[in-house]
Amino acid sequence: MRSVKLTIAGSYWDSQIYSGELLLFDNEGGLHRINWSNFVDQVAIQNETIQTAVRVAFSDSDLFYNPKVVKVLRDPDLERPIKAQLAKLSNLEIHESRESWSSIWVTESTPFDFLPTDTEIYYNNIFAGGNEGLYSAPRQGRPSGKFSSSYKPARHHDATVLQVKASDSYTALATASGADGLFDFSLLKGAGERLSGARQIADRPCNACDWAFQSVLGWSADSAFMASFREEKQPNSKKTIRVPDRIIDQSEIFNSSPGKKGFTWGSREKLYKLTGDSIEVQHYRANEKKSKKHYSQKFNIIGVMNFVDFSPIVISSGTASFGTVLELSDRIIVLRSDGQTDHFLEEPVHWRIFPRSEHYSNQLHIIYEDRIEIISFVHDYFVDQSSKLFGFFKGKNEYAESDMDMPPYESF
Repeated sequence: MRSVKLTIAGSYWDSQIYSGELLLFDNEGGLHRINWSNFVDQVAIQNETIQTAVRVAFSDSDLFYNPKVVKVLRDPDLERPIKAQLAKLSNLEIHESRESWSSIWVTESTPFDFLPTDTEIYYNNIFAGGNEGLYSAPRQGRPSGKFSSSYKPARHHDATVLQVKASDSYTALATASGADGLFDFSLLKGAGERLSGARQIADRPCNACDWAFQSVLGWSADSAFMASFREEKQPNSKKTIRVPDRIIDQSEIFNSSPGKKGFTWGSREKLYKLTGDSIEVQHYRANEKKSKKHYSQKFNIIGVMNFVDFSPIVISSGTASFGTVLELSDRIIVLRSDGQTDHFLEEPVHWRIFPRSEHYSNQLHIIYEDRIEIISFVHDYFVDQSSKLFGFFKGKNEYAESDMDMPPYESF
């Protein structure tokens, strides 16, 4: 099943989508806000015969992961027309511009006085990192919905930030800071959503990071590690806290010799290592459960994929429910959860996925010199979540870090 693409003309640097709003950052310090909910409604109304496909592709990606809805979709009399709508939608060429969206498009100045290396939106705050450190500002600005020149963003850390990632369950942020290592920050809810002070959780260099449940995976071009955490009960309380456990090298994760190099990345229960012309896939279980006979292992190999015609240099990577993404020098490759591979030719300026999002987790944003392409992957709705190699499990599953339900996560 083909992906669905929307193209917006213009020159941008970064993008975010959150709570019914698309935000585009440009190179000149502009922040563009587009009412995404209104846009989806407009497209759905204009394409009445495929309006369900429009909504599940662009604004309601959580709908078809609902267990009750999945059972309904398995009815052939319902599954066929839905797939037909999605196929028809994938053949549409949707092109938009600032002029065509004038009624739902607002531009203001960014709250930050530098061009961020990376951004994240978490609990209605925009976090921005770069050589200047880690900063944040409320998404809606102050004092009247816009960022005034007198408002100064909060500064949380002065180390270089190459990537910032928010946890979907533990109200915390992690930052990859190059030679300075890996840091995390707890979000203090009920205190204006302030961040705690920076905590260095690994002093090993890393250029990128992502969450594997309560632990954090950090990696660079030829090395990787996991800053493993465990939960401990607070004295005289039923509450638990995250406590640093140990640093696990990629050689232990992938059961290889310590000197064997390869490009490693991953998120949640899926960890990957590219070595030569193959990708090894590991399943990660955060909590080792004791059965009657033995403890389950933390890491278990679940597959190996041969990879040919491949540039040996990976610039960046990421993992979503629909698959895993690799940026090369001249293209972006998506290894999809249904076993297919999509190539997006042309060198990107920037790209982003939204794995924490409830409504937009199926989207890949690719920014080029003159446009942004918003690509929605709809194939994963019809994939057996427990058997896929690429992309993490979406929904309630046996691959969660424990047999208990995950804590509530932020919905956006």
